[in-house]
Amino acid sequence: MPESSAVGMAGAVAHAVSSDVGVSGSDAEAKRAAELAMLRPTPSSYSKQPTRQGMQAWTIVVSIMLLSASAYYAEILPAYAVFLSWAAAGELTAIALDVTSALVRKANSRRRVDRDEQQQHQERRTDGVYTWQQVAMHNTPESAWIAVKGKVYDVTDFVDSHPGGRELLLLCCGRDATDLFLSYHPFTNKPALTLNKYLIGTLSTYEHPMYPEDTGLYRELCSKVGDYFKQTKLDHKAPLTAFLRMTPAYAVGFLAFYVAYLTPLSAPETAAPYSVSALAALLAPETEASWRASGVVVRVLAAVLFGIGCQGIPLTGWMHDSSHASIGHSEWLWFGIGRFALDWVSGSSMVSWRNQHVIGHHVYTNVMGADPDLPVATEGDVRRIVPEQVWNSVYKYQHVYMPILYGLLGLKSRFQDTFEIFKTHLNGPIRVNPISTQDNVRQFASKSFWMFFRFVMPHVFFGKIPLSLHVMLFFVSEFTTGYWLAFNFQVSHVTTVADFYFSDVSMRDEKPVHTEVRDEWAVSQVKSTIDYGQLDPIATYLSGGLNYQTAHHLFPTVSQYHYPKITPIIMDVCEKYGVHYNALPSFYVAFAGHVAHLKAMGEQGKC
Repeated sequence: MPESSAVGMAGAVAHAVSSDVGVSGSDAEAKRAAELAMLRPTPSSYSKQPTRQGMQAWTIVVSIMLLSASAYYAEILPAYAVFLSWAAAGELTAIALDVTSALVRKANSRRRVDRDEQQQHQERRTDGVYTWQQVAMHNTPESAWIAVKGKVYDVTDFVDSHPGGRELLLLCCGRDATDLFLSYHPFTNKPALTLNKYLIGTLSTYEHPMYPEDTGLYRELCSKVGDYFKQTKLDHKAPLTAFLRMTPAYAVGFLAFYVAYLTPLSAPETAAPYSVSALAALLAPETEASWRASGVVVRVLAAVLFGIGCQGIPLTGWMHDSSHASIGHSEWLWFGIGRFALDWVSGSSMVSWRNQHVIGHHVYTNVMGADPDLPVATEGDVRRIVPEQVWNSVYKYQHVYMPILYGLLGLKSRFQDTFEIFKTHLNGPIRVNPISTQDNVRQFASKSFWMFFRFVMPHVFFGKIPLSLHVMLFFVSEFTTGYWLAFNFQVSHVTTVADFYFSDVSMRDEKPVHTEVRDEWAVSQVKSTIDYGQLDPIATYLSGGLNYQTAHHLFPTVSQYHYPKITPIIMDVCEKYGVHYNALPSFYVAFAGHVAHLKAMGEQGKC
């Protein structure tokens, strides 16, 4: 049964103050402090202490590394296979932990069923009143609470039977998930009926801003878009199109990787037909210097194509869809696609991405102080994009230097996931729930494979290109990916025509609701988002459907391949409710709007 809490924060503090009349100084303060500590316990993420799961993972990782070192010194394992052995051992260990954990959960589930049968005569309490900090303490599979529309639910017994998979539900636990709940179940009311069985009380305070109640816009959008899928008999998560569209991207990308990193560097007379050296000799046969230079140019172009085909397009495409559970109906499919595209091929982390993008950005879009894609503090950020940030003279040039720095985005994400998400359990303003032992081990495994794939293979196998050339090509690929991702994401929200909001986090412990957003959630999504090139199929393919960003934000569980059809429906409903829909004619216009916004915010005193 859930812990009981008969009063909310305001009531508890009032009670503490009234009972302290006549009690002197230090005793009264100590009593009030104890009362507040009960109502406002420190969430585990804020303590920044190593978690039990993290320590267990470190033990496993160190053991794997010691075993590999022993095998290497015993001349059983060659040096080039060390990273690959770490990846294989880590992934196999994580799978074994998954199986063990599933068996333990099954046994615990049986015990809970037996317990519930014995306690059927006892009624579940539904009158508890909880602060957001109290809810935040229940963010694990062993104790999973969730808040929706001001109600608190203990879904511990439901985690393993959640139709949308246990991982998505666990991401939402320990927090207010109202708008995630509504946007991830847009076409049915069955989840709300199911949730009622787990009610334990109400939420008295809020960690992040609150949106006004839906006045009808989102209900009508869900109804009309839902009717479209019923009438057309289309699966709104159909996965086949994603596989068909990603196949050519990966084919070009992996071929480009081979050309850039793996083909040998040889003289024209000894070059194999169709090799880079043969092509270079054909392009510039005059001198050795000219054909070598041509060979480098060919490799650079191939490195660019690898950055687009194996990282850029898949990450904005089916990886993005899988993170939102909008490709197929299987958690294993989402897990497999997401980890293949993001963890193994790109060297980043699906766990990190979901915490930043799904939990943070999609709920609090363009809300400074809650959206992790925006600056967290009012001072010290490398760019100024909202008026509440304190102006600095360097911002006068941000429209020049920021588009250049965007190339670092891909490299930044690979460090951020390890040293911020996995280490501190925070992503800007967003708390990260405890990461399982197996996911910690998987982080080690995928990083190890990525190191083998990107650094060991080109030097041990195939062409063995020079280190200096390899390093240059690596940065070409990574900057290409960084620009591809940054430009796709930034033009959709950080622009002159998008709205921004501000969360007054400093008042979090002073008011039950420290910030009320001026627009209801669906309206804020429309106002803070832009579409571009709606009738351009090339823009749609290359952006992964993100040129229809508004449809994506309103219906994140709908596959991107349906956006062109449902967008006119959304635009009609927005017009009916008097909500302006931001649609620009092309990517060029959208990018110009982004640069114009950077320039405007860089001007002193610009609001």
